[in-house]
Amino acid sequence: MKKSTIWVVLLLLCSLSTLAQNKVITVSGKVIEEDTKEPVELAAVQLLSLPDSAQVAGITTHKQGLFTLPKVKAGKYLLRISFVGFHTKTIPLQLTNDVPAKNTGTITLQTDAVMLNEAVVTAEAPPVTVKADTTEYNASAYRVAEGAMLEDLVKKIPGAEVDKDGKITLNGKQIKKIMVDGKEFFSNDPKVSMKNLPANMIEKVKAYDKKSDMARITGIDDGDEESVLDLTVKKGMKKGWLGNLIAGYGSQDRYEAGAMISRFKDDASFSIIGSSNNTNNQGFSEFGDAGQGLGGGNAGSGITTAQSLGVNFAKQSKKVEVGGNVQYGYSDNDARRKSSTETFLGEDQSTFSDSQNDSRRKRHDVRADFRLEWRPDTLTTIIFRPSASYSKTETMNGSFSDTRNNSQNLINNRRSTSLGNNENYSIDGRLQAFRRLSNNGRNLSLGGS
Repeated sequence: MKKSTIWVVLLLLCSLSTLAQNKVITVSGKVIEEDTKEPVELAAVQLLSLPDSAQVAGITTHKQGLFTLPKVKAGKYLLRISFVGFHTKTIPLQLTNDVPAKNTGTITLQTDAVMLNEAVVTAEAPPVTVKADTTEYNASAYRVAEGAMLEDLVKKIPGAEVDKDGKITLNGKQIKKIMVDGKEFFSNDPKVSMKNLPANMIEKVKAYDKKSDMARITGIDDGDEESVLDLTVKKGMKKGWLGNLIAGYGSQDRYEAGAMISRFKDDASFSIIGSSNNTNNQGFSEFGDAGQGLGGGNAGSGITTAQSLGVNFAKQSKKVEVGGNVQYGYSDNDARRKSSTETFLGEDQSTFSDSQNDSRRKRHDVRADFRLEWRPDTLTTIIFRPSASYSKTETMNGSFSDTRNNSQNLINNRRSTSLGNNENYSIDGRLQAFRRLSNNGRNLSLGGS
């Protein structure tokens, strides 16, 4: 069956960031020109927290120069107002719960004569920086569309390629893992990050070869490395929850929907990702090698309905780092093919053949990966990495063909049906213990799997 073309009649894409703390205070005011006393429309109004100057709220002024910022919590802030051709103005603010509506009154902006005469670019963030064995790409240097995902950003990076199956290569090396702020994100499935992480949350993309646990802890290079991308999240995105939703519906009852909700902090992260569609977009609905190729080779044709759900978490303290993910995927591939042929035999003689092939393939996948790193003292490190996976595949293939002569008399026919049922599961784990014996590189290590 030929893949249907979707006519999307609904596309909802929203990005929301919500503070976990109670927000009860609004800040409002009016911005005017100092010389003419005229209101300034579309001036940028930003509320910055102290002492880190991270933006917690922002808006532009309306036609009359008025603004009302979203509700924030009590605390010390800086109110910054800026507009092209005027000096930026900064006002300290102390917000308390006793005053739920803070009115700053009329704020005047002074004309910047120098800026009106000429604009000079004094500095620009370099798109690429090399530090030792790490290459850093400044995300702001690569333009992507509003609402774009990580995949769109990575495709802009020089030397990066992403094929139709989601395989990532950078300067000829395959990227095996994507990390967020140095923490593993959905283990060994980079497609989850590429399809679900918004590009606007990323400040830098670091590319380097991640060493094995043994090399990292003992300092002895065992040659076991894997190429990774490590994403640095913007500070402003660590203030609350980050959400992303996309949905669409079209002709022939085609639909697609996906959602993600995450929270990233310096010492912890938590993400839930889900999707559902019948547009052949499998996402991470199938993973692992077990059972692949069972559907008579038809898994790539027809119409595939897929659902996916995944949870990822990470938490670290001075002595303990813990993290992991659980993923579930379901796919249902339905493929059908019909054909009719006429064979000319000469002397007004022909044969007519009709054939049909149907196949159905349903698959369930569950996978869990966890990691625990414990440092009971400054010389000892214990690492445990357990994992488990399960997959179940059901297949059905049916076909028939009939051949008739000019008189439509049956010459021959064929019928065949085959059924398949396959299950795979695995449970494994690796335990490693390291003890540093001295400062000159002597270590004791024990491991088992």
